[in-house]
Amino acid sequence: MRKHILFLTKDATHCSYLPTYGNTYWKTPNIDELAAKGTVFLRHYTGAPSTIMSNMCMFTGLDSYQSELSDYKFTHKHFKGESVFDVAKKQGYSCHVIWDEAWRSVSHAVDMYYCYGEDTTIHYIDGLRQGVGAHYIHDGFLKRNDEKTARVYKEIEEKVVEILKNENVFLWLHIPHVINGRTGYGQDIDAFDHILGIMRKYFDDDCIYVSSDHGNMNGERNKLGYGFDVYESEIRIPLITPRINNLQVFDDVTSNIDIGKIIFDGVIPQREYIFSDSAFYAQPNRKLAVVTKRFKYIYNKLNNTEELYDLEFDPNETCNIMEDYIFDIDRQIRAPLRELYFYPYWDEAEHQRLYLRSIKDKIWKRGSKKEEFIPTLKYKFKIKIYYKIKKWVIKYKTRGMKDG
Repeated sequence: MRKHILFLTKDATHCSYLPTYGNTYWKTPNIDELAAKGTVFLRHYTGAPSTIMSNMCMFTGLDSYQSELSDYKFTHKHFKGESVFDVAKKQGYSCHVIWDEAWRSVSHAVDMYYCYGEDTTIHYIDGLRQGVGAHYIHDGFLKRNDEKTARVYKEIEEKVVEILKNENVFLWLHIPHVINGRTGYGQDIDAFDHILGIMRKYFDDDCIYVSSDHGNMNGERNKLGYGFDVYESEIRIPLITPRINNLQVFDDVTSNIDIGKIIFDGVIPQREYIFSDSAFYAQPNRKLAVVTKRFKYIYNKLNNTEELYDLEFDPNETCNIMEDYIFDIDRQIRAPLRELYFYPYWDEAEHQRLYLRSIKDKIWKRGSKKEEFIPTLKYKFKIKIYYKIKKWVIKYKTRGMKDG
């Protein structure tokens, strides 16, 4: 039995932020050393591109469609199965979670299934997080403050030392979207690496697992942020583990619903395909991805459309090969896709269209009219009213600044 185990995650981490996955800007000596010693998962996916849903998938081992939840709402239900924390407890570990104080208000609803176990101790640290973007509407621009970041290092280390007074510990340390003192997504990767370096003083390298809950649209398709799409930048996430089966890299598809098996059994479940789901079954703007090693199928509930991408041929998901015809927006005519787009595997694409759609059909369900009415109403209100109000408020505040 390993004395202590650390599961270290960083919120909203795009794979391309890390040098292990191709970044050329940052220097991350601790992450790089763990990657060299361990196994790097190249095709690891989150079960959902938002934190709360992803946590549910990670710690229950369920895809979101397998839950009984129909909407993204706090139900205070308790997961009745065996969670990752239950497995850890059975193996003799004292279970602990560290995250920012901002999570206190939702921690017991955070799963919509409470899946952290009744005996798990959740430690809240005030000030780990710097709010940014849509989570922190403000005037002007943030400025880097290394003193705040240094306090984050100190407070995390003190809390970990306190926790490790227990005999055997399983610790999930969840680092926020942006570490306090830094200014935006991907601007704190060196600080994340520094935190890992601190953790390596207290945890052996063969007991440390590094990952994320979901990714982030980083300009792809002219979008920023996360939670509403199932493209690669949002759902493919880093995973670095101690060496498994003597593999330095693993490039088959894996899902974060299997993180418990990877950590506690040291096995990599083989899957022909995985799911990633942006919403629960009664929500109107649900997008479901079915991903194989080569292909990705996406179903968009709101407008009943489908997408298909050959990820080997088109890793940036630039051309949807689901349809035979496209609308040429410049010429305003309908035209045959295969005559305009160079793609040598059309016969295989036709097979994948039917195959992946059939997988979606097997697991897809809709809510009753009653279940779907309120989420749809809320969605329409959010789109048509909320953003108008928000725009007016920002305009009013800006005018007030000029007047002042």
